[in-house]
Amino acid sequence: MSKMLQKIAIIACLVMVMGGTLTFVMTWRNLGFGEGFMMAWLSSFALCVLCIAPIGGVISYLVHHLVDGALPNISKLKQDLVFGLIMALIMESIMAIVTTLNVHGLLALEAFIKQWSATLLTALPMGIVFSIVMSLVIKRRLAAFWAKV
Repeated sequence: MSKMLQKIAIIACLVMVMGGTLTFVMTWRNLGFGEGFMMAWLSSFALCVLCIAPIGGVISYLVHHLVDGALPNISKLKQDLVFGLIMALIMESIMAIVTTLNVHGLLALEAFIKQWSATLLTALPMGIVFSIVMSLVIKRRLAAFWAKV
């Protein structure tokens, strides 16, 4: 397998595990485990991947530079924690928008905000854990792995 394919495969696995889990929780929050759950979850997951995959790297790059620029005098560990928290909030917010729109369609603004915020708050704790583990553990290991590949 080529080096580029290895990198793509690793990122794809991370996106599938994290995105699949988070959209599963978000879809469950919106519908419960009734009829139609599986199709709603799969379509929400696919839509989130299509939305997040292209912009996730750009958002990560921008947030990283924002944190580095705004907090240059704190330790790398604290910078990584702040980075993880900001990334979780941004990415879960986008996923909650996509999932809410997918499951409920266009709602009146007040109803949409209510559904979106409930969706976001349900998945955010898990998203924070994923994001912190990603920024503190996985990101460093991937950087070391990619330096060898």
